[in-house]
Amino acid sequence: MRKYFAEAIATFCLLLIGTGSVILDHKTAGGVSLLGISLITGLVVTIMILLVGKMSGAHMNPAVTLALIAKKELSFHEFAPYLLAQAIGAFAGTFTLSLIFGYNYSLGETIPSIQIGYAFIIEVVLSFFLLLTIFYSSDRFPVLAPWIIGLYVAIGIFLGGNYSGGSMNPIRSLSPAVLNDNYAGQWIFFTAPFIGAVLATIIYKNKKA
Repeated sequence: MRKYFAEAIATFCLLLIGTGSVILDHKTAGGVSLLGISLITGLVVTIMILLVGKMSGAHMNPAVTLALIAKKELSFHEFAPYLLAQAIGAFAGTFTLSLIFGYNYSLGETIPSIQIGYAFIIEVVLSFFLLLTIFYSSDRFPVLAPWIIGLYVAIGIFLGGNYSGGSMNPIRSLSPAVLNDNYAGQWIFFTAPFIGAVLATIIYKNKKA
């Protein structure tokens, strides 16, 4: 139970601070900038891994959880409680932002700005390399892994932010979409990260075999 609580707290912080930086960027007409959003979110990921990684793994992302199940580091029956913990944390984070800022800044929702098919491909690719980064850094450089993973998240958001939205995370996109009641193009964030994660797991396991 403790690890699911830790997972909820980590996801709450990711949404509160990560999407909060997006809201502040809108509120200040670009004052935070895409680079700032990327670095803030990447640092939150690093900090959460350092703080609660030994308790829950600090996935903060259902695609990561699914990949670890496919890699057989977790049992399948843990997917539902992890997903519930992530959902509780994400929706609590977005709801807190709605109380602070209202609904005037889209609650940090990830919205593709290019043709939806291209955005889908970008999200698959970014998620694919996210999982490879997690696998390789955790196996080969465990002490540096939190920083490497956070850096990749920052790079992924910076590269994809102006195109697909740079989500790489279904739950990060779901809670703002639901509370903002805007689902246009959101299907890519509920599919592409899982596809990228599973592909990365298959390739990594085959290379390790």
